[in-house]
Amino acid sequence: MTGGGRLPALPTGYTARTPHPVADAGALRAVLLGFAATYGAPRSQPPDQVLARLGTTAADGGGTVLVERTNGGTAEPAAVAWVEVRDTAHDADREPKLGLDVRVAPAHTGLLEAALVTWCLDRARDWRATDGRPAVRVETDPHREDLATTAALAAAGLAHDRTYWRMERPLTAADAGPTTVAPPGVVVRRVGDDAGRRHVHRMWLTSFADHHGFEPLDFDEWWARWERRGGADLTQWWVADLDGVPVGHCIGDARLAGLGGGYVRSLGVDPAARGRGIARHLLGLAFAEHVRRGWTFTQLFVDAGNGTGATHLYRSAGMVPVEVKDEYAVRIVAEPTTRVPS
Repeated sequence: MTGGGRLPALPTGYTARTPHPVADAGALRAVLLGFAATYGAPRSQPPDQVLARLGTTAADGGGTVLVERTNGGTAEPAAVAWVEVRDTAHDADREPKLGLDVRVAPAHTGLLEAALVTWCLDRARDWRATDGRPAVRVETDPHREDLATTAALAAAGLAHDRTYWRMERPLTAADAGPTTVAPPGVVVRRVGDDAGRRHVHRMWLTSFADHHGFEPLDFDEWWARWERRGGADLTQWWVADLDGVPVGHCIGDARLAGLGGGYVRSLGVDPAARGRGIARHLLGLAFAEHVRRGWTFTQLFVDAGNGTGATHLYRSAGMVPVEVKDEYAVRIVAEPTTRVPS
C-alpha cells in the first residue's frame, strides 16, 4: 500500500492526490498549522515532526492523501490523512497495529472527515490482505474537540478505547536544582552510547509490560521508531540504579526545543521498585535539565487511565492537562470465503 490507487470519493470541487513529502511540504504544513490552531494545545507537536513521519509512511507500507479545493484556478489545501504501520507484529502472540490520522483545515470541517476515514480504513484492509494477516488493529487518537472526525470514526465502526492527556508544567529558575533528594540507595546516571540505549530498552520492556496497548518491540524496531518520530537526544537519557541494580529510566527529547520547551518521552520504573520516589526524582532531574537549556516548560503524554499512579505523580509535580485526545480503535478481520459446490 503506497497511498496511490483508489482515492477518496469527495464532494464536488475537491480533489485528492498522493503528496510528495518535499514538493508539497508547504501545502501539508498549511493544513497542519490550521488544524493545530483550532484543536491543538498552544505548544503542541510542531508540523515539521508530522511531515517527517509522513515521509516514511509509504516506505513502511502506509499511505498519505492530500485533499485540495480548486478556488479561482488556485488549489487550496483542505485536508491531509494518512495510515502508518505502528507494529508489524510478526510473532504469533500479537496482531499488527496500524494508525490512521485525519486532519481537516477549519474552513472545510464537516465536509471531508467521513470520506477520509473511509479511505484510511480501505487502505488498512488493503494492507491486511497484502500482508496476508488474518486480522489487524487500526487505531487513532483525535483531539476531543474535533467533533467532526470523532463522529466519522464512530459512524465507521471505531469504538472509544482510551483517553490520553498532553500535560505541561511551566519552569522557573527554582527548578534548576534537583527538586527532590535521591531516595535511599538510588543513584542516577546518564547513558547515551549504544550499550546504554540497549540497557534502557531492556528496562522499557519491564517497566511498561503491564501498560495498556504495550508493544514489546525488539531493540532494532524500537530504536528505528524512536529516531523516526524526531527529537531523539541521547544527552537526556537517564537510568536509576537501586542498590546497584537498574530499576528506572527517563528519556527526554528535543522535539519542542524550537518552541522553547522540553519533553519527557518515556519515564518508567520496574514494578518491584515502584512507590519509592524514583519516578518523581527522575522527573525532577528532567525539569532541571530543561531549565539549564533555557527552556520554559516541560511536556509529556500520558494515558489518563494509567493504573500505575502516573497521572497523580504528574499532577503533584505541577503538571496539568493542556490537550485531551481520545483513542478510537477497530479490529479488521479477513472476510470469510464461501466455497460454491461444484
